[in-house]
Amino acid sequence: MEYSCETTWDWQRRIRSSVVVSAVLLIALNWMLTAVVKAEDDLPGQVRARSTVSSASTDSCHARPARVPFDAGEWFQFSIQYGVIRAGDALMQVEDVEEIDGRQCYHLVSKAESNNFFSVFYKVRDRVDSFLDKESFVTRRFSKNILEGKYRTEFTVDFDHVDRVASYSDGTEMEFLACAQDILSAFFYVRTLDLDVGQSVEVPCHSDKKNYPLEVRVHRKETISTAVGRVDCLVVEPILKSSGVFQQRGRLTIWLTADEYRIPVLMKSKVAVGSISAILTGMHLTNAGGKYAKYSKE
Repeated sequence: MEYSCETTWDWQRRIRSSVVVSAVLLIALNWMLTAVVKAEDDLPGQVRARSTVSSASTDSCHARPARVPFDAGEWFQFSIQYGVIRAGDALMQVEDVEEIDGRQCYHLVSKAESNNFFSVFYKVRDRVDSFLDKESFVTRRFSKNILEGKYRTEFTVDFDHVDRVASYSDGTEMEFLACAQDILSAFFYVRTLDLDVGQSVEVPCHSDKKNYPLEVRVHRKETISTAVGRVDCLVVEPILKSSGVFQQRGRLTIWLTADEYRIPVLMKSKVAVGSISAILTGMHLTNAGGKYAKYSKE
């Protein structure tokens, strides 16, 4: 059987596209950014200035939630699946508690790697770090180290919540929304909330020099089979609420256990040819009891 160059290229392009989506999906949730695309690039030589955002007192930021279902030592391991094909693995964890600018912070980490087979077409080695203030529950520092095919980027941003200025490692300064989260801390923040079916929660976010509100909708309850047994879940969907240079693309659905731990047992995102899933394969919780007690053992 003969294969044209065009057919081979189309097949390889689809494989690469699928791996990109899967990696982005699990950069833990880069979970909001899978639904975001910039409609136009900056003009050559354009100088970024501080953006204008609505004013709000720093006193309006949330204090430490009454229920925090995670602590240092928690981790979740995922298999990234393109249909029935395993494309790679991802890890999300609370690595430690560290001090940032005199504040005690949870050090959150998300990593995604393509497996050996998919790396032949498109190698992915991505890591995101976030430092979430233990008391005010806002992001204090965020960093990205991304390797996706020939694309490579690495940067750090520090958040000053008094002046509401995000300082990037390239020297850029941007104002951000009051009480803003980054793409990883937003997910952990949502896990602390009391969520009910039919409810929607709005979270102010800042990522990649952009400000946007993120709406998280709670659609329904479902009972599904997982690596930790059959569990009742809340099915939630993050939705970008913006206009202008941002637009919504695709859908991301997340299954969180409908208990105090809010464990992400499944994530799905539609792509042009099929869907990408992130399936929980293992975990370690801190101080868990009941049916999760065995996952708290060292």
